[in-house]
Amino acid sequence: MPSTVLITGSSSGFGRAAVDRFLTAGWNVVATLRDPAAWQGEPSDQLLVQALDVRDEESVATGVTAAVERFGVLDVVINNAGIGLFGPFEASPAPLVHEVFDTNVFGPMRVIRQALPVFRGQGHGRFVNLSSGNATVPMPLQSVYSASKSALYAFSESLTHELAGQNIQIKVVEPGFVPDSNFFSTTYGRYEGLSVPEAYQPTVRATLAGFADQPPAGYLATSADVAQALLDAATDTSGRLRSRVGQDSHALEQARRQSDADYDAWRETYFSATASSRS
Repeated sequence: MPSTVLITGSSSGFGRAAVDRFLTAGWNVVATLRDPAAWQGEPSDQLLVQALDVRDEESVATGVTAAVERFGVLDVVINNAGIGLFGPFEASPAPLVHEVFDTNVFGPMRVIRQALPVFRGQGHGRFVNLSSGNATVPMPLQSVYSASKSALYAFSESLTHELAGQNIQIKVVEPGFVPDSNFFSTTYGRYEGLSVPEAYQPTVRATLAGFADQPPAGYLATSADVAQALLDAATDTSGRLRSRVGQDSHALEQARRQSDADYDAWRETYFSATASSRS
């Protein structure tokens, strides 16, 4: 009998790529998105396209119930739905900050809260939470986004201990920058709506120039790489919590593994040199 996965945020980007990858691997897939009418793809007996808004508890409950009713079991939940925010914290209005946390942190919490009784009742289950390299090394002008992804990671790690002995696992996947996704374009769209004080403009220009740099081929991950990493996390038997996608994400991990003093020195040098070389 095929395993069943529910994926949030399936309309585009990593979520859409993950739907295709899991279907190719023979899984039953519950592709959830806020507006199922926007779904584009071939129908399949192993695919359920289901409305689910991670910001709405009732919508989450309905989506989880629909998954179980359709396939009889729910083996894995991938918390992929998320939004970014680029810009100075000072220029980020409170409602926008709340939206980021409601989607990136409270959204996965709602999904996990609804799926846990299902997992416990059937005797097994696994959550795969999509975090970010920003949870390891917070990036300039992404303070709110970095904070939300760091919170998601800390929550995930704590939850592994709470669920010990229940045969319910937690995995975290942390991609670096993925140019072929639509994440940056949608995130930058929110930035264009902000009123940014002139004092931040040099930092903004330097940071945007960094996104335009072309690293060596293969250094950055693709959406397909992230989808494969999500499948790997869904089937991993090593017991590890955290996995990374993209050489840039691995480089951030190595930097953060230093002592606090060495990391602080690296961070100061890295971001100062990066800004000055692009100003």
